[in-house]
Amino acid sequence: MPATLEQPQAGTGELRFDDGLPGFPAAHRFTLSPWGADDSPFSVLQSADDADLRFVVVPPELFFPDYAPEIGDDDAERLGLEASDDAILLVVVTLGERAADATANLLGPIVVNRHTLAGAQVVCSQQDLPARAPLVDA
Repeated sequence: MPATLEQPQAGTGELRFDDGLPGFPAAHRFTLSPWGADDSPFSVLQSADDADLRFVVVPPELFFPDYAPEIGDDDAERLGLEASDDAILLVVVTLGERAADATANLLGPIVVNRHTLAGAQVVCSQQDLPARAPLVDA
């Protein structure tokens, strides 16, 4: 199922990741907060289970307008997604020393059901998507 690309609403409540995140299986509860200036598209996905665990995330369409990940039926069912409009899609950003070094994980987006706030990091069926796509052309 193609995921709808939409601006997330930071501060909408606690997101629940029943399976945790890859590498962080004990982190199940997260909040989403704005990061940066008032007009910044970035948010921080902060673990409520581990104060030191947080990720910078961004809606991918702002940097990758042609990005159209395929979310597998098993993942859609696990998250209770009945239609693509049920999904909020985010990508994890890895920051570098310079802004030009920042990359986004397009292979493993964060998918959240907007109605239940259930989320997961999924691996897209298109294996040719990069895990470290530059946010800006260097």
